[in-house]
Amino acid sequence: MRHRIDLHLAGAHLDLRRERWLTEGLYVSPALWRHQRGSYAPAEHGPVTAPDGLAVRIAGPDWGVVLSVELQPDGTAALAYRGPVGWVQERIRVRSLEAWDTLLDDAVQRAYGLKVQHAQLLAASCTTGWLDWLHGELWLLPDSLVRMRGGFIDSFVHSLSPRVPEHTATTVIGYDPAAVLGGHRTNKVIPFDGIAHARLHRGLTTSGLTVRMTDGTRHKLLWLSYEPARRILTDRLLPVLGSRLTR
Repeated sequence: MRHRIDLHLAGAHLDLRRERWLTEGLYVSPALWRHQRGSYAPAEHGPVTAPDGLAVRIAGPDWGVVLSVELQPDGTAALAYRGPVGWVQERIRVRSLEAWDTLLDDAVQRAYGLKVQHAQLLAASCTTGWLDWLHGELWLLPDSLVRMRGGFIDSFVHSLSPRVPEHTATTVIGYDPAAVLGGHRTNKVIPFDGIAHARLHRGLTTSGLTVRMTDGTRHKLLWLSYEPARRILTDRLLPVLGSRLTR
């Protein structure tokens, strides 16, 4: 059974948060209403009769995204984070006004650190050592490598495609470095500009990368050799690291 949401009450809850967000320096649109499946627009002449959608647009001076939140009477909420290279979205079922409040607060908090970036999946079998038995995903971003236990698809908002992209393709992801590192102790964010030395190695069944950072931190990544990570990393890291990359 679906829980119906009174959009007028949801709009009143939104207005209370809007006042707080404005005092925090955020740009927040007025409540936007949709009627008879039309486009969203502010109510210019008082409350909208029988609305079938409520929305708000939010941005911050230091944000890398613009956040859009939409709510339908059946409790379906859509969150979209738009950045310069594209957008990512997720849908959430809202079952009460309290859940609506929580969704708004969480969405704004997430937007503070979120970046929408192109990324390429290098390996879906990545571990952080021989004692790490749970495979994760290894992603190549414009300025870093990211290892995710379970992967972006399971852990963060992502592009419309519900499937993991092919290794040769790029996709658009929602990426928050602090959230990645806080998600699990085996998650890793390795910025290229912090690498002191890296070594790529290839084995019969398993290949890998070991990295020493300029602050002395060391990282180890392993993946099954049939995946293209080593070849792609060679092409990407060699121009960046030069003699600091051993193959």
